[in-house]
Formats: sequence, C-alpha cells, structure tokens
Amino acid sequence: MKHLMVIIFIGFLSLPVSAQERIRNPFLWKVTKGEQEFYLFGTIHLAEPELQLLPKSLVKVLNTSDRIYIEVPMDRATQRKATQLFLRRDHRSLKEILPSKLYHECDAYVRSLSSRMRLDSFDRMKIWALSSTLSGLKSHLMYPNLRPIDKIIYDYALSHHKKIQGIETIQEQLEIMDDFTLNEQILGLEATMDQLNGGEDLTKKLKAYYLKGKERELLAFMNRSMFQVPKYKKLEKKLLQRVLYDRNVRMAKRIKRMVAKSPKKHYLFAFGVMHFLGMRSVIGYLKVYGYRVERMMLK
Repeated sequence: MKHLMVIIFIGFLSLPVSAQERIRNPFLWKVTKGEQEFYLFGTIHLAEPELQLLPKSLVKVLNTSDRIYIEVPMDRATQRKATQLFLRRDHRSLKEILPSKLYHECDAYVRSLSSRMRLDSFDRMKIWALSSTLSGLKSHLMYPNLRPIDKIIYDYALSHHKKIQGIETIQEQLEIMDDFTLNEQILGLEATMDQLNGGEDLTKKLKAYYLKGKERELLAFMNRSMFQVPKYKKLEKKLLQRVLYDRNVRMAKRIKRMVAKSPKKHYLFAFGVMHFLGMRSVIGYLKVYGYRVERMMLK
C-alpha cells in the first residue's frame, strides 16, 4: 500500500550524479492520431540522487512542447493549499485519535529517524496525510534539498518560458482521501507501519525498476505488493479504485479534450508512471479513443 501512496502522492538543489545513476530507459510514449501527435512521460514521486537528471529524450520533448501538463500545479499557492488540506480541524491530538499501540509504533519510528523528532510534531495532520508523510520521511531527511522529477520538470518548463499547468487541481487530488473513513485511514496507517518496519527496502526495488524502464516488472511488483494481507485487501481495493483508476478516466478525458481544442499544439503530459501502466490506465483509455500509443525505447 505504501508504494501506491509514494507513487501517487506528492526539495531544491540537485546533486551531481554519475552516468550510471541516470534514468536509463525513460517511460516515454508517443501518441498519434491522424496528423495529431503528443507525448506522455511517467514520473515517480521520489526525491533521490539517481532521479535528478532528466533523460535527454524527455528534454528534447520538453523543448519542442507548447504546453506541458503535470498532475497538479507546483506553485507556492498550490503548496500552501496542499498544506491546508493535510491538516485536521478537530483540535484533537494524534494520541487521542490513534490506538495506543499504533501511536507508540509511529512515535518510535519517527524517533529512530531523528532524535529531535516526536510524533506530536505531526499532531494536526489528517491520518492519511500522516501515512503519506511517514512513507517518505526517511528519504526527505536524507536528501532534504532534492526535487522529485515532477518538480524538476516544472522548474525546467518555467525557466524555459513554457506554459505548464496541472491536469487536476490539488483539491481534486487530495480531497479523494477525505472520502476514506477515520477507521479506514487508521488501517492505512497500520499498513504503512507494517511496511516501514518490515525490514525489506521495497522503495529500492521500485526505484530500480523505474530507472531501468522495466514496465512489466514494475507493474508485477506493484501487484505483488498489494492484497497480500487479508485485513488490508478491502482498503487497498478501494484505494486503487479511487486514487488510480477513477483518476485515470478523468485524466484521459481531459487529455482528449485539451488536444482536440488545439490539435496543432505540441503537448507533453507527465504523470506518475502507474497512471500509464495496465489495462485501466490512461494509455488504455486513449487507445479506446482511437489513439496509437508507442513506447519510445532506447536502442
């Protein structure tokens, strides 16, 4: 469950990385229909050293694109709104809301990452937001100044005077999680802690598949990571439907509408890579709309 949270959810100096650490085979697709042509790029919402250099093939597409769409805008106003949407308004502490065992488990994990941190530092967070935050906290503490690929693309577009905006609003993306009951959110936090304390670095595997551009392996890895624990199956099914599949339908419809309005413009749509994999993906729906989609594999 944590992997889906990391992939779907959303630092500023980049570190130099070696050629061996670059993205070797980007998740980049060319989409055509008649004379119309645009591109899709699958991102990963991790801010780590290996992910700081944009692939040359993507840079070429960026430079020739008239309009670029990422999942949500990444300006300061959107970041402030996201912070607001992460916070509860009930004035209760996490200690009052969470089961005692889970609270102390989360607190122990936070303390293990930094002696200066305590769980009460996150007291105002919604429970789903706490799950997402704890999932990426170790990486954030290790690389506080690094950017995820989405932010690198956003900054590149702005620096080159490109028009870039979100396919969704931050409200649309995050308010989905408010539809989960408090008990479901607590169960999701339990699943997150099970993974974080499991000893296996699944994020490392996820990143390795992404860097190598292994489409089938990445999809199979995601499928193996879910529905393995009976008590989480129902929640994970709902999470997939609401956070991935329902949004894929909306994204595909908006892409179709946008490119139809200005068919001579050059577009790039850069979303989390899982939105482009599998039968119920954005790519799957674009094919239903009559588009031809071809992965641009490196030789």
